[in-house]
Amino acid sequence: MEQIEEREQGSFRDPSGYVFWQDGQPYRRITRHGLRDWEKFVSTGLARTLLDQGQLVPYELLSGENLNPLLKLEKLPFLSYPYEWSFGQLRDAAALTLSLARQALRHGMILKDATAFNIAFRDGRPIFMDHTSFMSYHENEPWCAYRQFVMHFLAPLALMSKVDLRCLGLFQRDIGGIPLDLASRLLPWWTRFSPMLLFHIHLHAAMEKRYSSEQGDKRQVRLSKERLDNLLASLADYVDGLSIPGQNTQWEDYYANTSYSDATFQAKKEAVEEFCQRVSPGTLVDLGANTGVFSELAAKHSRLVIAADIDPQAVEQLYRLNRERVRNLQPILQDLSNPTPALGVFNEERMSFLQRCKGDAVLGLALIHHLRITCNWSLEQIARLFADIAPRALVEFVPADDVQAKRLMRGREEIYGDWTCENMLAAFQTRFTVERVTSLPGCGRTLMELCKKI
Repeated sequence: MEQIEEREQGSFRDPSGYVFWQDGQPYRRITRHGLRDWEKFVSTGLARTLLDQGQLVPYELLSGENLNPLLKLEKLPFLSYPYEWSFGQLRDAAALTLSLARQALRHGMILKDATAFNIAFRDGRPIFMDHTSFMSYHENEPWCAYRQFVMHFLAPLALMSKVDLRCLGLFQRDIGGIPLDLASRLLPWWTRFSPMLLFHIHLHAAMEKRYSSEQGDKRQVRLSKERLDNLLASLADYVDGLSIPGQNTQWEDYYANTSYSDATFQAKKEAVEEFCQRVSPGTLVDLGANTGVFSELAAKHSRLVIAADIDPQAVEQLYRLNRERVRNLQPILQDLSNPTPALGVFNEERMSFLQRCKGDAVLGLALIHHLRITCNWSLEQIARLFADIAPRALVEFVPADDVQAKRLMRGREEIYGDWTCENMLAAFQTRFTVERVTSLPGCGRTLMELCKKI
């Protein structure tokens, strides 16, 4: 198969293999450094077990034997990053990582890394992407990925559970994981009475500080296979028992506090579903998805719905919806005024949200008044956002006299004198053709259906 193998920008750290794209299709090349472990991964039956369980991205082997194996990978519908996940997503990703490590151990192998970036989500479940993360296990050796697991999973989960859900944002600051000394300082003092957190974070951080000289810690930690499996099992049990505090999301009662009557809300749902059914998008982006009422409607008529919201509790509810009944939903934590930037080496390892978030249609329901009033966006910037994401859009305009708009303005009405339906339509018309304008009965709100100009 003759092709130019241009590596994925985020696939350069592992000498055992790399990912590249050809004609929109992802492939993985196994290098000579990873050939022996790959052969064992397949011959022991571990690869087949993980594929059958739906825990590993499916692949087709295109070449092998004397050539470096080439895998044609299943293309995942959407890729989000750990700092864009809900608590439940991160916890499920941690559980999958530990499960893979234990299954590998039973096949004479072990995970050589435990980065959260090896996990994606498909059909409401985490799935492992790195086929070259498995290496031969040698008796009495420690788990080389242990520290990475703590920094990528245990530390952020503990901080989200014991401090605040927004601590996940620390992960974006350091994509290598949350530093243990920082996690130890941020966790409440009483977490030192938790044996798991005391050992894996507080004492771990203290030992790192003690042995941080140039020579490092020369002691050799010996860990039998049984003790390693017990360690993995204890971490799995602790992660499974973690939960988030009963924090109230600022949006959880949103629909109860709007100017919608039951009839108005029903009319809005019917209009949204009619739009989605008529457009029938392959990918629909729901910006400001809240708890997913309209994402679920859109999912009936779309292959994929990317549901973005700024509130971590709302994204947690979106993930529950995804797991329980709407499998073609991809929840993502996102602040549109400060969207995830491109990160990593040369800002090319991890793509920005706006680079990844492209669709055939986009919803902006009860959203744009927040962008204009709370975030001080211009009308032109609002129009640009929708035009950059999809060629079709359905946007809800909330007038200045609406109860929600008044609450946001709080006496600053003169600053937002341009906030009228006519002005917003004019801004959209610089990039879109306005195909339909529908007034929602009994509330003064308006739905604008837009088609991008060619």
